Amino acid sequence: MSSPDSPTVVVGAGIIGLSTAWHLADLGQRVVLVDSGPAAGGTTTAGAGFVGQWAAGYAWYWNESERDVEQYGIDFYRRLAESGHGPTGYRRNGNVWLTVTEQGRADHIPPFEDHPLRPAGARTLTPAEAADLVPGLDPSAVTAGFLHPDGIQISAPDTAAALVGALRAKGVAIREHTAVAGLEARDGSVTGVRTAGGEVIDAARVVLAAGSWTNALLAPLGRELPTVRVVASRLVTKPFGLPGTLPTLMLPELEGLWIREHRGGLTYGAGSGYEALHVGGADRGTDPARRPVRTDLLDAMRTSVHPIVARLLPAAASVLGADETPTQGVVSMTADRNFIVGPVPELAGLVVAGGDNESGVTHGPGLGRIAAELSVTGTTTLGDPSRYDPARFPARAPSEADVVAMMPARREADARRAGATA
Repeated sequence: MSSPDSPTVVVGAGIIGLSTAWHLADLGQRVVLVDSGPAAGGTTTAGAGFVGQWAAGYAWYWNESERDVEQYGIDFYRRLAESGHGPTGYRRNGNVWLTVTEQGRADHIPPFEDHPLRPAGARTLTPAEAADLVPGLDPSAVTAGFLHPDGIQISAPDTAAALVGALRAKGVAIREHTAVAGLEARDGSVTGVRTAGGEVIDAARVVLAAGSWTNALLAPLGRELPTVRVVASRLVTKPFGLPGTLPTLMLPELEGLWIREHRGGLTYGAGSGYEALHVGGADRGTDPARRPVRTDLLDAMRTSVHPIVARLLPAAASVLGADETPTQGVVSMTADRNFIVGPVPELAGLVVAGGDNESGVTHGPGLGRIAAELSVTGTTTLGDPSRYDPARFPARAPSEADVVAMMPARREADARRAGATA
């Protein structure tokens, strides 16, 4: 049985769990962080590592609350890079959205230009201006661009490792290779977690940040999150002399293609490299370490993306497909494309933090802060917690296929078209 002196247990050592533990420690809590594998060894290490104010023109379903969480992440990573806990790959390179057709320009540039949250220094780019900002870009391959100058890049694996080191320095106990099999409770309150080996770790409170595996722990309580687990893929080319000043490039009209520099080469991803886990059979192609191995998705992405990247950045043509390194993880998308962070109504003392919506690296620091503050004080000073409250959804979630059908369109232009035909 737990006592008031028992620690707060955080389940899951990805970016959201690491951040939660960080902020709990800052709130004076004794913290035990538990993960079924190595700390920072799951989906977070597959993160592309670019961070920006997506709520200011890109993700039309987000507002000031998400913008504030995003800005908190930008500031958090800068402070972490300055703290000396380890290399993070932090760079303030900015984010540049590009369009390649006139229809794409008409669809995707005005939402940035007219957005009420437009950040200082943001501006529309002609093709020539985009080429001045983007080393190696062929201006004839694009029709317009838009710059957010404060976007940053980090190395997700290096940053996660730096956070692990910082947490140990703060006195956080990290239990690796310790799978949690269930929750312990008494009189309607959480009292600890039970490991797969049968050990009970007492806890004054628990935060579940287990990513796409959170529902397995919540289901016995009669609570499920309306999420869909999705395989996300990216590829990394060999170095070819690309300068580290390249901004993160986003091409929303091309399956959400994104491109950034990585150690003198490129890393990139697009919609053709994504598929929900339930398609073709539950957890198809997932290895015992919970990392997906889907060569079919990687091949589809190469086929669709290589010609586009070669047109945009001609110098990359020689390395595309030449011993590229794949990285895949499982992201958790929610029914309304917003995050799920807050107390679980069925069990006092239990907070859940999940539903990364493929943006856990950007939002992880802020979501971890919200989870920690809600766990300890019942309130938060960041964002609007009502937008993330698990209780906004029914206790029983629909199937993952139904969750996909419920999700709003990814692009504002698609949402407008859907509304016009409804």
